[in-house]
Amino acid sequence: MSSEELVLEKILSTGLVGIKKSDLKREFTSFDLDQTLNNLVNDGKVCVDKKGSAYYCWTPEVYLKYLNNVDPKFRILNDRIKFIERKLDGHSSSLRDAINSLIELLKTENIHSQKTLVNLDNFKIEFDTILTKSNNSIGWIGLGDVRNELSQKFDLNKDEFYELVEQLVNTYHNEYELSTGGSEGVIVRGLLHGYVRSI
Repeated sequence: MSSEELVLEKILSTGLVGIKKSDLKREFTSFDLDQTLNNLVNDGKVCVDKKGSAYYCWTPEVYLKYLNNVDPKFRILNDRIKFIERKLDGHSSSLRDAINSLIELLKTENIHSQKTLVNLDNFKIEFDTILTKSNNSIGWIGLGDVRNELSQKFDLNKDEFYELVEQLVNTYHNEYELSTGGSEGVIVRGLLHGYVRSI
């Protein structure tokens, strides 16, 4: 056993009473007790305090119990700290729930903020991409099908989608052709135009 282990074992065996530093010096003469105690104090394994006219040694846990028994101010302070700890424990689950709710809210906000912002230029790029890959043999595609894809990407409702389609067809009238029919689409001259193709 090392000198520190020997001294620590002896201090532990004395319990709440503690042991006089002078008694340790008499028992352990084969090494420098002061240095050993300093090491134990620095490591937080031992507390040394004056009791009466002598210095006594305890382990930290036992020293707190000793102080609680002999010092009324310490006992009051210790009781207050325990009361605060109990209060904090009681509120910690509420606080944890509030923090988790906030995290979920921030995640939701982050998902919405990651939705692509739409303008006519990037709408046209995506619109053209869908037309290119989804055309059937005669080149027509239902505007409802295009809306299903683009509404998810740009977070558009039906009215917003068809407003952009109208702008797109009016701005680039020589690139797109609309055809009547379908269950949804753009109204042109009083008729529902639910199909589109690139020219």
